[in-house]
Amino acid sequence: MRFHVVDTFADESFAGNPAAVVVAEAFPAEAAMQREAHRIGLPTTAFVVPAVAPEEYRVRWFTPYKEINLCGHATIASARHLFDRDTGLKRLTFVSDNGVLRAERDGDLVAIELQAVPPAPCEPPAGLLEALGTAAARCAVSSDDILVEVESAQAVAAVRPDFAALAAQPFRGHIVTARASSDVDFVSRTFFPALGVNEDQVCVSAHCKLAPYWAERLGRTRLTALQLSQRGGRLEMTLAGERVRVLGTAVPR
Repeated sequence: MRFHVVDTFADESFAGNPAAVVVAEAFPAEAAMQREAHRIGLPTTAFVVPAVAPEEYRVRWFTPYKEINLCGHATIASARHLFDRDTGLKRLTFVSDNGVLRAERDGDLVAIELQAVPPAPCEPPAGLLEALGTAAARCAVSSDDILVEVESAQAVAAVRPDFAALAAQPFRGHIVTARASSDVDFVSRTFFPALGVNEDQVCVSAHCKLAPYWAERLGRTRLTALQLSQRGGRLEMTLAGERVRVLGTAVPR
């Protein structure tokens, strides 16, 4: 299958999060899509198929080891590729089994709108902090992810997880975050060993939880964030009711 690689949330300082995009007339067999995602070997491969409306596509996302129900950065990568193919397009709708995502051009950037998923406070589950190798200031759970706030950006950067122990936890993903002391509002790192992605370089779906969490903590709805992974990435987001608008770069290779 022919695929295209796009680095999302990359600028002169950060290399961002890569995704592969496969555009097809119809979805290949699930096993074939999984084999292709494994062969490509990037954190996520998006398969997009034209729908009835000219600006609407069906989308499915695969890590090298598993299909997942949402991937924001691979959707932004898909939008960039489709915008570049048809320069007349301004907006796109992506329909998945998990809901509808909308993307639009914003100058040289791509904006995507997703459902906000506010996390609820909880006690750290047994073994979680030991697996992360950190101490928690606060803990919250949202759908299938767990969020751990720690004392500082330095503590986020210092996390060295036991990925086998994390994979045994009953969560899709593990988000470690802290208020920033730099030119952004907060920082984070995200870990998905149960999906075969030990650390996601820039995770948009995690920011569907982080945006409402930090909006409440900081008392504002426009936020900036930095993901402190090896490749890293910078995001801007606006919380509007039940939706989060995430804005970032997307650079084709």
